[in-house]
Order: sequence, then structure tokens, then C-alpha cells
Amino acid sequence: MTHATLRLAFASEDEARRMADALAPENGRHLRVRVEGNVLVAEADADAPLSLLHTLDDALACLSAAEKAARVAKG
Repeated sequence: MTHATLRLAFASEDEARRMADALAPENGRHLRVRVEGNVLVAEADADAPLSLLHTLDDALACLSAAEKAARVAKG
């Protein structure tokens, strides 16, 4: 079993929560997300390193899309 923890700091707790909401569809057996203040904490588990990489890549792609959408919405 392989494990990784990502800690991503955002400007505010509200922004971290919005990003956590964007990961909600990914949240499940392989990825668990929580917010600690303005920090999004994502913990991932997988049976093999490449599976872990795939899980993290999917999560980071979702976060990237959410951040881009937030920037566009701000105008």
C-alpha cells in the first residue's frame, strides 16, 4: 500500500472549502479530503505507486479546473 498527503494553502478558509467541494466527486476510497483553516488536506492511498500517481493526477487536474473557473468567475 502506498500513501501520500497533499497540503495546499489557499488565501482563505472559504477558498479552501470551495476547492474541497470541487474534489467531492473524487472523494471516496482512494482519496479523502478535509479542510484545516485555509489548508486543504488530501490523503490518497493506492495498492501501487503508479495507481497513487493516477489518483493524485486526477485530484490535481480537478483542482486546476476549479481554480481556473474561480478566476473566470471573478472576472
